[in-house]
Amino acid sequence: MTAKTGKRAGETGQPRKGLTAPSRRSAREKSAVERFVARPAEKVIQPPKFHLVPENGWHDHTRRLRCGMHNVIHWDGELPLPSPPSSPCWLLAAKDDMALCISRLQTELLAAGWKVLTCDEKVINRLSNKANLSDYAKRLGMLGHLPQHWVTPAEAQYPCLLKAAVGEHGQNIHIVNSMEEVLDVTTDGFGSTWLLEELCEGSIELSVSLLVVSGEILDAVCTEYEYDQEQYVWPHVGEVGRRSYDNIPAEHLAVMKDFLFEYSGICNFNYKVRPNGRMCIFEVNTRVGADLACDVPRSRARALFAKLDSIWEDIPAPSRQGIAGPGQAQGGWADEME
Repeated sequence: MTAKTGKRAGETGQPRKGLTAPSRRSAREKSAVERFVARPAEKVIQPPKFHLVPENGWHDHTRRLRCGMHNVIHWDGELPLPSPPSSPCWLLAAKDDMALCISRLQTELLAAGWKVLTCDEKVINRLSNKANLSDYAKRLGMLGHLPQHWVTPAEAQYPCLLKAAVGEHGQNIHIVNSMEEVLDVTTDGFGSTWLLEELCEGSIELSVSLLVVSGEILDAVCTEYEYDQEQYVWPHVGEVGRRSYDNIPAEHLAVMKDFLFEYSGICNFNYKVRPNGRMCIFEVNTRVGADLACDVPRSRARALFAKLDSIWEDIPAPSRQGIAGPGQAQGGWADEME
């Protein structure tokens, strides 16, 4: 997110209108102690239907979905593959590099009994790599929906962001106020491994999670975050409030769809809205994001995963032919949704 334009700190002030959910940030800090402590209403362990990989401390939140979602497998994306449970189960990426691994190993994962929704590595890489995303936007004629970028520190307008092309959760993103500050961090790699990017001001940031098959958006939910600063790099910012909703502007969805040509999977777009109404997209995460895993109200997130499970037999996947048991996952658990 822009320098990961902020992310949840703990709510203060008056809540905003719309659906709300408990803050995940403070809970994550306590996860080492509390993650596996069942509350009275959560003592019934459901059979796994989804595994988010790798384990990254979200299990305390994902188990509250009550749809068989787990985040407990320690897998680095290499062989041997993790063993699937006895019942049909989805393997979903919780990190961008894991999304690439699942794409690369999709044939082996399907043969082992996992269910996956993925696409070609090059499609994932052109979205998740921030330098590639900028190049792709240029080819699409859509650079106007991204922050302005500069090729060299001498050209940049300060303050701006210096951010690594690959990274998550605000890693390697800096607000820089001069060319000297840029050169203190790096002296090369501009436009490839490092980006010099406009610092888009504003205290409101949007994160839209989408379920996508072959470039078609099947479901989408937006979480709007309000922070206590106009310029920030998450997590060094305080969260004022948040709300989640479905009525995403049609023009925003149209822009996202243009970027998602050939993409299949769950992803999210992080952006702000400029005063003229145009999107300013910071990044596209080709995975389940923390907004969906932790912040979206549990019933709404559960509905998106139910939608995913319901389309298994319709997903174009020639390599899936002959894999036993997909129909077993079609019904039942979705009926548990509140």
